Amino acid sequence: MHLVIGSRGSDLALYQANLIASLLGKFEVSTEIKVIKTVGDKIDNLSFDKIEGKGFFTKELEDALLAREIDLAVHSLKDLSTQMPDGLKVGAYCNPEDPSELLLVRPECFDPGQELYVKSNCTIGTSSVRRQAQIAHVRSDLKIEPLRGNVPTRIQKLREGKYCAILIAKAGVHRLGLDLDGLHSVMLDRFEFIPAPGQGILTIEIRDHDPAVQMGIAKLNEKSAEETARLERGLLARFQGGCQLPLAVTSKKRGGRFYLNAFLGVRDGDSWGTPALFDGEDTTIDGLIEKAYAALSTSSGDNTHKKKVLITRSENEAAGLFENLSDRIEPIYYPVFTIAPWRDKNAVDAVMSRLHDFDWLVFTSKNSVRTFFDILRESRATLPLSTKIAAVGRKTAELLAASGIRDIFVPEREDSKGLIEELPHLFEGAKVSMLLPQGEEAPASFEDALNALGHEVVRLNVYKTPPVNHKALPDINIDSVDFFIFTSPLAVTYFRGLGHKIPAESWIAAIGQATAEALVSLFRAPDFVPGKADLGAIVKQISERI
Repeated sequence: MHLVIGSRGSDLALYQANLIASLLGKFEVSTEIKVIKTVGDKIDNLSFDKIEGKGFFTKELEDALLAREIDLAVHSLKDLSTQMPDGLKVGAYCNPEDPSELLLVRPECFDPGQELYVKSNCTIGTSSVRRQAQIAHVRSDLKIEPLRGNVPTRIQKLREGKYCAILIAKAGVHRLGLDLDGLHSVMLDRFEFIPAPGQGILTIEIRDHDPAVQMGIAKLNEKSAEETARLERGLLARFQGGCQLPLAVTSKKRGGRFYLNAFLGVRDGDSWGTPALFDGEDTTIDGLIEKAYAALSTSSGDNTHKKKVLITRSENEAAGLFENLSDRIEPIYYPVFTIAPWRDKNAVDAVMSRLHDFDWLVFTSKNSVRTFFDILRESRATLPLSTKIAAVGRKTAELLAASGIRDIFVPEREDSKGLIEELPHLFEGAKVSMLLPQGEEAPASFEDALNALGHEVVRLNVYKTPPVNHKALPDINIDSVDFFIFTSPLAVTYFRGLGHKIPAESWIAAIGQATAEALVSLFRAPDFVPGKADLGAIVKQISERI
């Protein structure tokens, strides 16, 4: 049996992928490793809470799995979303390392008499809100600064004097065997400074219905690691959270009972307030999760006077939007459709053979960017330098920029109608040829309008957006939802197709006029449509209303 392993390109990710490859080799499974760059790798100048969405270290790997470009993906469990994309699952939990946090301190800043062993008013580096909340709780005098980059890069930044100290996972340092000479290294007690849920555990992600791959990796699964993951990540999932939730969890099992310690940071304006803490036990994983959730929710005020906000996007895509409102908002991630890479080989070949004929390449979604650039790589094709690029909005343009594209046209009105109205003004009266990568279910409004003006628009369907199985969606009480955010006309259509209604007293927002028109047609007019395709503007409106 031969398997293709997908991995990020960092030293730690490659170590972990090679480790899994070597373990599979013992069971006569041959492997190769395919490196895939993720959004988290491309955008290294922002802290995690500033990057839109979630799964920024996994999304591209998951796309490759769904497209059958790889057979399995290796992740650090703490990078993996608690809400798996439709069609994927965890196939094995393996190789757990000590989950403790490691504090590294420059010699001149070390003070063994202080909590966290750092002198007063020093700067400590971390981009984790979980670590930030605990640092602020223990040492309010310390200055916290963002820290990005892979593990060796973070340590090098410390050596260069950009920070007095940094916090990292012990597991990564141990796996890479990194040199810490010249730095004070302190392993923090994991029950006092609590790590991320599932820290130190490796996961193997596979497709749902792929029995051959499941059988090939089954022997790598470790029961104790699986139980730890189910317990710690189960609590994280109960809060519908990811790595942007300031939740720290650690656990152990002894004598048939499960024990769990948890810390939940609580925002108090721009600073951190009194955290919610839990220390308890139970005979079952599910029972302990519910105990911890109830205690933390009550202590932190979670679900007390909180407003429920339903957004038709996955947790991967939207969680970061509500980061600073965790004390007032309970988000409900309700992705009514999924993105499935798909293309007609004949159509792709025809387009690739005439790339030089197109004056413009027009993108109307981030998904069309991702899938089209995958096609370029697979076809070993490159865009002609003369091809001009248009994007429906700033977020789509940002993804293009991350792929190395410059000079991108974005209409003032960030939707397809804005493209239809504004783009022809750039043609200076000439008839142009445009390539339009699209989802199969996307409306034909753009190509119809531009073709009617005498231009050539060649549409290339590069992905499908089938409805999600309703069983994969969270159970919701529609009448309890205070705010609805619809992110596309298709989301409105599929939401109605599930038999839902929208309570008359609820507030509705829509991204773009096309989404607003779909709401008018199937439900009622939205209460708010931002001038640009800006989810942040919607969240701001909700914040002001509550």
